[in-house]
Amino acid sequence: MKKSQLIAALALLSSPVLAATPPEGVAFEPRRGFFTETDIGVFFTVGGENVYSNAQTYLQLGVGYDLTEKLSLGAHFGLGSSAQNCFAGYLPGTETCALSDNFTMAFFNLSAAYHVRVMDRLFLTPKVVAGYTRLDPAPVDPDEGDPGRAVNAPNAGLGFGVEYATGMDHFSVGADLLARYIIGPNITSFAIFPKVKYTF
Repeated sequence: MKKSQLIAALALLSSPVLAATPPEGVAFEPRRGFFTETDIGVFFTVGGENVYSNAQTYLQLGVGYDLTEKLSLGAHFGLGSSAQNCFAGYLPGTETCALSDNFTMAFFNLSAAYHVRVMDRLFLTPKVVAGYTRLDPAPVDPDEGDPGRAVNAPNAGLGFGVEYATGMDHFSVGADLLARYIIGPNITSFAIFPKVKYTF
């Protein structure tokens, strides 16, 4: 008797449970809004007397906001360095760079990215960037003629990346390739980095 009553009670309880909408029936929507981003990767320059520089560590921190599901704006600070690539030319008769062939490059950039959905959680993210660069010490002749001082110059560039919205709410991961041209010193740089994005 008790066993049959228990089975009847479980049968009654199972009806509302089965009536609930299964998670698989709800279309996935990535979280959008204010976000922060942390990126660590590699950085190098091309051109100059040595054709390309040695790869160095690149760090980038950023904040931004998703205006729509497809369009986001951001502001980023990036820091890398060019190692063993001479942009000032060699001293006559030598292979010694006229100025420093090792210098730090600090970027302050604004960016606009477009999100192209490939799969439920996977997006392609082409982007444009523009901003300000500080090169220290000067890899090319500064206007004031002091080779020890830093050079400030505008930059502009293009990037391409992938972004995956993880099963952990708020977190996305991905990777970017970013090319920037520093106007004035005429230096091209590349940064390749994985990224972790947190959307509030």
